[in-house]
Amino acid sequence: MHMRLFCLPLFVLLLGCAGQHGVAGANQDTSVTPNTPPRELVIPYPFTVLDARVEADSLVVRLQFGGGFKTHDFTLVSEGAATKSLPRQQPLQLVHDAHSDMGRALIEQTRSFDLQPFRDPAQPRILIALRGWPEMLEYTYPQ
Repeated sequence: MHMRLFCLPLFVLLLGCAGQHGVAGANQDTSVTPNTPPRELVIPYPFTVLDARVEADSLVVRLQFGGGFKTHDFTLVSEGAATKSLPRQQPLQLVHDAHSDMGRALIEQTRSFDLQPFRDPAQPRILIALRGWPEMLEYTYPQ
């Protein structure tokens, strides 16, 4: 009887800890913005941004990554809402899908991404904060 009384609080404590872990996982932000794949489906593959610039309505980046056997896809996604300061700053991130390519070749490619979905209709320009690139990039466009 005494053993059961001792084990019951221990069991409740362990169950409570497991429940808190499950609640934390359930409250994680899984919201998806346009062009943003669900986070749990994205396997992060490393890459380096060697150069980044804005040309007209495009973000042009020179990338370096490992691979060599399959085509690699990169998607430009928002990391959240633009700041309220003027000019607005839009945090963006490149998501790399290597399709499980574990090749050892070091590949360097230039890719271009449409910036029009990130325009602020109330302003003629925004600053792009690209993850992995130290400088803000100015994107100007007609209103």
